[in-house]
Amino acid sequence: MGRALEYNLTTLRISRAYVSLLSHPEGSETPISLTWIGDYQIRMHPAPLTGDGEQALFIIELFDHDAQRSIGSRACTSVADGADVFDEFLHLVEPATSGPH
Repeated sequence: MGRALEYNLTTLRISRAYVSLLSHPEGSETPISLTWIGDYQIRMHPAPLTGDGEQALFIIELFDHDAQRSIGSRACTSVADGADVFDEFLHLVEPATSGPH
């Protein structure tokens, strides 16, 4: 698949998840699952209000369900930013899922 098409599909995935996140009741901490890769899940959380200059829209997290811990997370200020973080996390876990985990 071409890189431009992959990016468009990822951007669509992030956009749909963000709309779903916005439809959650205020104060809901339930994450939106973006994808599963083996025991790893990439998911989206609401961003806490900071009152700082540029407010994050959401947080993308990489979670290891086998170890029951977060591998990393990043605050995103745009859908494009979220797509970049999603791709980064995806490439981080793809090699780990090809062998024994």
